[in-house]
Amino acid sequence: MSGDAMQSIVHDLRTPITVIKGNLQLLLSGVMGQMSPDQLLLLRRSISPLEDLILMTENLLQSATLEKDDLKLKLEETDLDKLLSDTIDFYSIPFKQREMEIRWDGNTFGTKLRVDVFWMKRVLNNLIWNAYKFTPDHGKVLIYARLNGKGLDLVVEDNGRGIPALKLHSVFEKFTQASPMTDRKLGSGLGLWICKRVLEMHGGSIRVESDEGKGSRFILSFPSSCVL
Repeated sequence: MSGDAMQSIVHDLRTPITVIKGNLQLLLSGVMGQMSPDQLLLLRRSISPLEDLILMTENLLQSATLEKDDLKLKLEETDLDKLLSDTIDFYSIPFKQREMEIRWDGNTFGTKLRVDVFWMKRVLNNLIWNAYKFTPDHGKVLIYARLNGKGLDLVVEDNGRGIPALKLHSVFEKFTQASPMTDRKLGSGLGLWICKRVLEMHGGSIRVESDEGKGSRFILSFPSSCVL
């Protein structure tokens, strides 16, 4: 099957999945009438797998685009505060449903970044959703910035299950998942590869630090050319 045919199939799959998610959220809102606690619980449990499917189809489509040698970034000045708040707000509902906390410390040093906003949001979406999937109920995800002398680091930190030491070197490879086969979460194994590719296209890098059983920290390093 050609790459174009695969992209067409993935694109066609994404539309009905998005519609189903929207209908479930409408039912959860109570607009269509009140439901019993058991019915609401069932609906909430249905949302998360749909989020997985939506992100997986997006990653499949985006990975094909990122492999093109002639891909040009659309660089623009963006406020880091707004970029983070918009992204975090998008995930507020699923985090609330599992009584999880997602926040950023609010100290971005007034930084503006010169980045491709579309692709940078894809990076943040992948990192935040990974943290959500691999962190237990009532867990925490913290996002913060720090100056590194040459540019700026943006850190996405969770207190989830962490990554085995033997897997740390390979998590950014295509189609790789750190979890054992018996405990795999739904995904394409492309999310972290996309993060790495996007950061490298900006002249930056991404790395991970992790303590198995305690959590992980993904560090996005932006060069001085991206920091305004």
